[in-house]
Amino acid sequence: MYVNLYPGKQLRNAKRSMLLVGLFLFIGGGYALLREFFWIEEFRQGWALASAGLMLLGVLPLAYGTELLHFKDAFFFMTPQRLSYRLTLFGSEKVIEWAQVEELHITRHVISFLLAGGHVQRLRLHAIQDASLARHVSRSIHLAAMEKGIMINGVKPSPSEPALQV
Repeated sequence: MYVNLYPGKQLRNAKRSMLLVGLFLFIGGGYALLREFFWIEEFRQGWALASAGLMLLGVLPLAYGTELLHFKDAFFFMTPQRLSYRLTLFGSEKVIEWAQVEELHITRHVISFLLAGGHVQRLRLHAIQDASLARHVSRSIHLAAMEKGIMINGVKPSPSEPALQV
């Protein structure tokens, strides 16, 4: 199962926001720098450096907003052997092997995977922008854990029995 967490409309909104932030920083820093060079009689080196820093800081969001640099895909991917996900456009990919999962703690906002060796990996559902998509991811993990017999919130699922015996 593969789920794209930033469909086209949300990705366009993110790019537009980055473009606007980049323009704001770049134009604001440029205005302040021009003001220091041409309109203020006394040159203030600290203000000029801060203005140049704002301009440089605005270049990165401008590059993402104009697609000179590309966002990473935000996704959730689950197979019978593992699940992997990246919840943000700048985050790193997390991979969890089902064989390593000892227990799950599922709440409304976070899914905690208790792994072999005492490690804990958290999937923060509030990082997924669409609430229905977050519920879908949570339910999919819950069902997969039940199928594998993994303890969920301190309760061990019973062995599955066929619903209808002929």
